[in-house]
Amino acid sequence: MDSKQPRNNARTRRGRRSTVPHDVRRLRDVDLPSLHLDWLMTHFEKDFSLRHGESRRRLVGHRSKDRLLDWARKYLGEHFALPPSSMHRWLAGRLDLLAGRRGTKLNVLGPRGAAKSTLGTLAYPLRAALEAAEPYIWIVSDTRDQARAHLTNLKNELIENGQLVRDYPAAAGQGSVWRAGSIVLGNGVSIEAFGTGQRLRGRRFGAHRPSLIVCDDLQNDSHTQSSAAREHSRAWFHGTLLKAGTPRTNVVNLATALHRDALAMELTRTPGWISRVFRAIVQWPADLSLWHEWETIYSAPDRADRAAAARRFYEDRRAAMDAGARVLWPEREDLYTLMCMRAESGRTAFEREKQNSPIDPENCEWPESYFDESIWFDDWPEGLRVKTLALDPSKGAESRRGDYSAFVLLGVDRRGVLFVEADLSRRPVAQIVADGVALYRQFRPDAFGVEANQFQELLGGQFEAEFARQGVLGARPWMVDNRVNKQVRLRRLGPYLASGRLRFKSG
Repeated sequence: MDSKQPRNNARTRRGRRSTVPHDVRRLRDVDLPSLHLDWLMTHFEKDFSLRHGESRRRLVGHRSKDRLLDWARKYLGEHFALPPSSMHRWLAGRLDLLAGRRGTKLNVLGPRGAAKSTLGTLAYPLRAALEAAEPYIWIVSDTRDQARAHLTNLKNELIENGQLVRDYPAAAGQGSVWRAGSIVLGNGVSIEAFGTGQRLRGRRFGAHRPSLIVCDDLQNDSHTQSSAAREHSRAWFHGTLLKAGTPRTNVVNLATALHRDALAMELTRTPGWISRVFRAIVQWPADLSLWHEWETIYSAPDRADRAAAARRFYEDRRAAMDAGARVLWPEREDLYTLMCMRAESGRTAFEREKQNSPIDPENCEWPESYFDESIWFDDWPEGLRVKTLALDPSKGAESRRGDYSAFVLLGVDRRGVLFVEADLSRRPVAQIVADGVALYRQFRPDAFGVEANQFQELLGGQFEAEFARQGVLGARPWMVDNRVNKQVRLRRLGPYLASGRLRFKSG
């Protein structure tokens, strides 16, 4: 190569555009030994290119290839010191996919205190903002103050997290807008905070509608008492909040089920939503009777040492009391801790706050202990003393179209234990008769009862005709006219449940 020839071409010998300034490239025009000059320029360009590329990435921001949980442990170590739970792994895996799957609606019900907000309302939107993956982010909570508190957590990390400031200099730090309810980062990303019920119609940030909406506990305890409050928040969510985005807007709803008709519970049944429910106790211990004894000790008002005595009782029987149990996040809340919470707060609060099962056991007809694993059976026992078949056709004047008809098979053994199997299905009258005769021939009951309320008594003649056609001798439906209130009839099962004399067919 002739070192005296002017190097006006902006590309190097390898065909790439030179990143070396023009004044430096003029060094090639100096009359130096050609070999030495080429060596000098090659190494200078390589070093400058590496430095220039790193500087550029630091100036404009970069998108880490780390998974969200790895990124969170790296930059938010204080918040992610414990190993993640199965909920965290599932949620983080879903969040990792959102940028490439626009229009996703994700609904996650997690126990109170399980750090779902730390992952979904802190780590995820923080990373999305720093890397400009989402240009316009909304944080929405039950009240404006709660939403602003979440935004304050984000602001604190942007200002005080030195590692973020070093690795994301174009985005971290205080931005051009830094208010209680809205911020704009140096890279142009906007984050705003809103409370349930706020007016949102027509809100934009420049040309952007919200690209990511993170909802964190949109309902509060008052919604458990008021159906009107639940309906109002539901209407605002579907009619105002979701309509504020576009078909490409990603929505993440994080909640704890406060009521069986709460918004998050409704979303588990709503088309278009990906939902998952997590419980603090994933699987209960196999022997709850020992825990009942333990709770008696732990709750004894006349024992000053009740906590220590209960702990000793547990440690002496730990293997048996832990057997079969599985908890969501043992590093944070082990089984003993959760059972203490259950005893202290009461089952109603525990089921709602930790199990996402918003029921009130005190308002239930029968206690949970009646329905343990012993209530199920797999195969019908031999030697039953009495067998009956009963039918509720659900074809009366007040029945709704599509109601289920129910056949119930019942057998009583020599100990007086009742074994029950139910067959529920939507069936036209002809199918009810055909299925009833087939079950009769298979089960061979001692009696066959058919509810005769309203015009259902007409089924009696159809069954008799079909029995005769198939040559089933001695079979005759017994028509039953029920006039007793259904709740009263259900309560009659109480003594059988209490004494453990009722079994249901599994599967």
